[in-house]
Amino acid sequence: MSFIDRWRDGWWGNGLRTLVQQRWLHRLGQWPGFRLDLVRHDVPERDRQWYARCRLQQFELFPWISADIVRALIAIWCIRDTPAHLWAIAVAALIVISTGEAIIGHRFRTVEKDALRRLDTVRVFLFVRALVWAYVIWVAVRHADAASIGPIMFFATIAVLFDVLSTISLPLVGLAANMIVVLGMAIGLMALPGIDRGQIAFMTVLFLLGIHYALFNLHYLFATRRLRTRNLKVANETIQLLLNQYDEHGSDWLVELDTEGRLLRPSQRLCEVLGIAAEQLEGVHAADLFEHGPELANMLAVARSLSRFRDHTVPIRIDGERRWWSISGCATFGPDGEHTGYRGFVQDITERRAAEQRVRTMATRDNLTGLVNRGVFTTRLDALFAGGSEPPRCAILYIDLDGFKLVNDSLGHGMGDMVLIEAAQRIAALTMPGDTVARIGGDEFAVLVESPDCVARVMDFARRLVTALATPARIDGRSIPVGASIGVAVAPDHGAIGDALLRAADLALYEAKLTGRGRCIEYHPELLAERQDRRNLEMDLRHAIERDEFHLEYQPLYHIESRRITGYEALLRWQHPTRGLVPPEIFIPLAEKSELIIHIGDWVLREALAQAATWNENLTIAVNVSPAQMRGEMLLGQIIGALATSGVSPGRLEIEITETLLMHECDMHLRTLHRLRAHGVRIALDDFGTGYSSLNYLRRFPFDKLKIDQSFVQDLPVNAESRAIVDIVLTLARRFRMETIAEGVEEEAQLTTLAEMGCQQVQGYLIARPMPAHKIPAEHRRSRATAGRRLAGDGTVPPGKDGPSRIRSRK
Repeated sequence: MSFIDRWRDGWWGNGLRTLVQQRWLHRLGQWPGFRLDLVRHDVPERDRQWYARCRLQQFELFPWISADIVRALIAIWCIRDTPAHLWAIAVAALIVISTGEAIIGHRFRTVEKDALRRLDTVRVFLFVRALVWAYVIWVAVRHADAASIGPIMFFATIAVLFDVLSTISLPLVGLAANMIVVLGMAIGLMALPGIDRGQIAFMTVLFLLGIHYALFNLHYLFATRRLRTRNLKVANETIQLLLNQYDEHGSDWLVELDTEGRLLRPSQRLCEVLGIAAEQLEGVHAADLFEHGPELANMLAVARSLSRFRDHTVPIRIDGERRWWSISGCATFGPDGEHTGYRGFVQDITERRAAEQRVRTMATRDNLTGLVNRGVFTTRLDALFAGGSEPPRCAILYIDLDGFKLVNDSLGHGMGDMVLIEAAQRIAALTMPGDTVARIGGDEFAVLVESPDCVARVMDFARRLVTALATPARIDGRSIPVGASIGVAVAPDHGAIGDALLRAADLALYEAKLTGRGRCIEYHPELLAERQDRRNLEMDLRHAIERDEFHLEYQPLYHIESRRITGYEALLRWQHPTRGLVPPEIFIPLAEKSELIIHIGDWVLREALAQAATWNENLTIAVNVSPAQMRGEMLLGQIIGALATSGVSPGRLEIEITETLLMHECDMHLRTLHRLRAHGVRIALDDFGTGYSSLNYLRRFPFDKLKIDQSFVQDLPVNAESRAIVDIVLTLARRFRMETIAEGVEEEAQLTTLAEMGCQQVQGYLIARPMPAHKIPAEHRRSRATAGRRLAGDGTVPPGKDGPSRIRSRK
């Protein structure tokens, strides 16, 4: 940055600029007679740079740099007899200011592009220049003799008048600068012997008033001339541009009619649009060109009243195609007030009208299914309840497709859209005339049934809908399962207003999905209490960590061949202060829905690893992971942080995930699992075979362990199908070199069968119930050398059939 830039943008340059532009000079505008209105002009933001350049150009018309050099030489001659120190200061100041003027003038003519910044610099420099000239003139006048006082005063006055002319484009700083110079001259005169100071003061005030009025009025003439010329030029350019655009691209054409409404002098553009020659169109009655109907009759009625009319839309047939014209016009009158005809403008608005119609359709219809949208549905519902003093007899069926997200994610959005269209068609096919079918959003639909015979008929209709939607959809040769759950609410029994009835149907739908899906449920008041209870439970869940209401229990992982416990699985428990022990199958879904599971999962990781740090090094710790924790790199950061805090080796940690997690954003989740495995963490695929299994997952990610779900273990000794499934899982695990563990082992026969089939690990009540940390055998703690012990006599809690369960299933 150059010295001038630093000077201009530094605190001294900014301070002077503020002093010149904003402070004491602007306060003068409050004085009576100070015509600040002459120098203030409203300039649009887009024109400020242009106006600044105009002011600079006006300032540069005067040879102020050359004149200052000449004045400096004259001033040096005038002060030649002054004391040496004053002479030296004055000469140095003149040399500096003249040199600065030359440098600034040359630099900004060649470098500076921002006119406003350059204008600020000129203002500040003129202020400093005025201080220098005031000092020089004061020195010259103060030490002048009687013979030279006259020429000096003449020289000073000429210098002031020149500055007035040179600063008409900068009136405020010009007035300030000249005021400083005149005051310097007046102070010098008052110091001379024999001078009447009162006369000098009076003459100084008159001089300054003359400078003020001359400078402000000259600036007003300059500014108004420039701004008005600019505005006139812009207006002319705009008018010319509009005329050119109209000539080249205009869609309107002028039409003239006589008093009977017959065409006069039809324009070439009108003839081209109608496809009729001008001589054939001349004299044709304009009304005969249009389709007869209410639109035309309305326009003709207004025209006969000789009133102005605007934007009347009238249909017209051109080559068999229906078009829409917008007509605006008025009656014309002669000099004597006699009616002479009509003149109007015509515009073809067919495309615009079609677009508006599409917008109206989009505002009321669902683009995909063609059903009415939520807005129309609620409007009709509100209108139904507003129709009388008594609530109407009506019903709402709230429909939600089961498993639609899985179809959308696994088969793509295109297939999902086809399923939505098929579902909409099936629903509409079963409704009666007068019913309103709407797509509320996503995979949700609603049916408004007006004046139903009875609740039984409505429920029968709902059951028929469930049956119709349960039939798989046949799309592109593929059979796609659909299915639906329906909530039913009937007015006035379940709601006296539309919003209440809609909420009741929504509550019934929630209950239908919660209790098994693929069914219809009628609203009953207890549902509201249950919903409130779930909300209260969710609020309590938000504070469970800080209130220290969570704790972990640990279920042993038993190695069949060595008959030793090789690790534990951490199971989350919530001891509510008033509800007691809340089952995981109740609070875990709430936590996942509200995303509280992210914080809870982090707490579980840290707590489990902190406990594992007190165990023998050969014992592993297994922790379940929610899909919500897998987003981005959140899980990776949580695990690395927990491992670092606890000091547990990564190889001792097993992360358990489910197959359904890999159905959504599979690539991102697999990347996270690979990064975890690279850090040494073991990955187990939980509940294998119960979800939407795919060998592709096993190929793309080599899991360390497969967990066999307890549903296959329960009847394993007697059920051949369960045995076959388990055998397949074990074979796959051996082929992919994975460990296997079966959960839910409660009987010796199950353990014996699994051992015979080659399963490596088991867990369940036969081995041990989940236990709190303080009941873990002392032999498994770091203070003891034994890494584990055999099942017989190991000191764990005895096997049993009943007891608390894991988050998703009993182990």
